[in-house]
Amino acid sequence: MSKTDKQIDIYERLADALDALPAGFTRTPSKLEIRLIKLVFTPEEALVASTLSRKLETAAEIAERVGLPEDEVTVLLESMIPRRMVRADTQALETGVKGLGKVEAKPGQKAQAESVKKYRLQSFLVGWYESYLQESKPTTKEFAEIYEQYVIEGGGEKIFSPRPGAQGVVPYRGSLKPECLKREPHLDIDAHFRRHERFLVIECVCKKEKAALHGHSCDMPIKRCGFVGLPPPTPLGENVLDREEASKLWNELEGMGTMVHTCFYGFTMGAEEPQFVGGCNCCGCCCGLLNAGRLDPDIRETAQRSNYRVVKDSEKCTSDGECVRRCQFFAHTFNKAKNGKPVYDRAKCVGCGSCVMGCPAGALHLEPVSEKEWFHTPANFNEWEERRLEYLASQK
Repeated sequence: MSKTDKQIDIYERLADALDALPAGFTRTPSKLEIRLIKLVFTPEEALVASTLSRKLETAAEIAERVGLPEDEVTVLLESMIPRRMVRADTQALETGVKGLGKVEAKPGQKAQAESVKKYRLQSFLVGWYESYLQESKPTTKEFAEIYEQYVIEGGGEKIFSPRPGAQGVVPYRGSLKPECLKREPHLDIDAHFRRHERFLVIECVCKKEKAALHGHSCDMPIKRCGFVGLPPPTPLGENVLDREEASKLWNELEGMGTMVHTCFYGFTMGAEEPQFVGGCNCCGCCCGLLNAGRLDPDIRETAQRSNYRVVKDSEKCTSDGECVRRCQFFAHTFNKAKNGKPVYDRAKCVGCGSCVMGCPAGALHLEPVSEKEWFHTPANFNEWEERRLEYLASQK
């Protein structure tokens, strides 16, 4: 087998490994997924990554399987972590004798805490898709073109449709009653800003993708994603804002009213309990998540809906159309048959509350869904994956 054939086999194996993850990476007839992988993974990285799964393993275990020196494999694994191609977890081991694993300490000998780093394969999205587009590269346009065609050919179905979704809708501040935030603390955006003094705010990768693909994008601000809390000593900079600056920017983005907040589930950033840890301000013009259903009609769901839906008081409606302007899911539309008045379709509502906050007549408000419809947020990443696997099994 030639070197080229070996590399092709490695990329095929990596595509299968990524598709086996709960997050999915659907294979397409045109093998567009292979072209995406080749833009991101070197042959050496693909060789190692293609043997990984969602199981956590040490570098030594991986090296033995791949047939390469442990130090060489460790370097490759560590280089892929910042680019979100690989996830790592450091676990503590109670050891009686250093280096012997978990054993009983001898009488009078104090057990020592030793840590071991383990690795697993990271998903395509949310994962290395965002990381790749975050950095401007000569191949960004090529990547964007392939990705859009990938979704059109059905590649997005297993990524976006299965529940739980990759990201969840967070209602606008002020659109939920206090008792709702008490029941679901991961929706409390204000609490997040109180918890931290520094915040990482980055450029929207989807907007960068659209600009690379078409030479332009919408008029919405590009710096609008992240808002992830950072340690207090973190130096301020272009993308690191203090609490006042970050909160001001968030308020400005909310004030535009034409974006949907989608959160990073708390466990994504290592929170010990479900809480809001950051998110994206997504517009229907650019967002890969929101646009997936428009590129492929078979994609039934995209962002995980909130546990709230809009209730409309038609008698209060003044037909000003602000709800139509704000809604990114076309739950509010003008109806010619009703003299051009806005009509509301609950089935399309994701419960973001943007229309609620923008309605000058106060004709809209959010109400909790029924217990049957209620979505219970996973407590950790492992639970998210397990529930997604259960969902995929139920669809067969």
